[in-house]
Amino acid sequence: MGRGITRNLKREETIQGNLALLKQQEFNNRYSQIGERAERIWRRGEILGAYLYCYSSAHRTMDIAKQYIDRAHNHGQIPYSGTVFIAEELTQARGRYKREWFAPHGGLWFSYILFPEVESPYLHLYPLVTGIACCEALRDMGIEVKLKWINDLMFAGRKLGGILGETYFSPSKETYLIFGIGINVNNFLPEVIKHLAISIKEITKEETDLDAILCLTLVKLIWYIGLLHEAEIVGDTREIIEIWRQYTDSLGREAIYGEDLIRRKGEKVEILDIDPYGGLVIRSCKTKDIRTVYSGELIYLSKRKRWLR
Repeated sequence: MGRGITRNLKREETIQGNLALLKQQEFNNRYSQIGERAERIWRRGEILGAYLYCYSSAHRTMDIAKQYIDRAHNHGQIPYSGTVFIAEELTQARGRYKREWFAPHGGLWFSYILFPEVESPYLHLYPLVTGIACCEALRDMGIEVKLKWINDLMFAGRKLGGILGETYFSPSKETYLIFGIGINVNNFLPEVIKHLAISIKEITKEETDLDAILCLTLVKLIWYIGLLHEAEIVGDTREIIEIWRQYTDSLGREAIYGEDLIRRKGEKVEILDIDPYGGLVIRSCKTKDIRTVYSGELIYLSKRKRWLR
């Protein structure tokens, strides 16, 4: 795994120690709010971060995750669902539609893998709960982030971070989900994207502890992945959807919607709602047809008009 790159064992040990303390705090907080139900949810998500690997540099942490899955299967082992891969910098980072992602030292760059325990159509909710976890972690640190569908982390109209999800098949054809998360923290942003992107350092005017954000995000992921598993069991996703609605600024806007809008022409739509499975409900401004979409991207055209359900 990660052949040719160096693991930072000291950082791994430090993160695990900090994570153990934060896990207890987060669980206690959730338990005080909802009681014994918190135990069920926590157990279902607690695999997240049980194993983690830190590297000084990597091409992409999602590639390391794929190598980990392949190597485990080739040796007759089972990859640990919830394993996390972190790098101090990425040299070949890519976002959606294979767009270049600037990921130097100072940012938070990591991926995690999951062996999905929920079935279609609930699979579309994994990206949403990942976004919720990141958003809530940042808000707990005083950064009032908004979620832009599918999962951009936005601050004052500029991108603070993003989430990329992929389905990956092991050599034995088992399905895994891999999520890559990138958040601009203390890193430098090139001049060409400064009008589009922002860092936490630019917002707060001070350095932020990367591992503090990482650990806070991981405990939020534990909770929300567990909550998704519980929602699938009872067949009710309203709690997750309502939280996402509270964190987003996509609803009620006019926008251009489409796939890879840099290369392809999109259509003007009004964003009406999100469905119980994470799909975006949109109305064509031209035809007035209403449909639900589960992939694509948005370019906002207007401020939020109203809250639509």
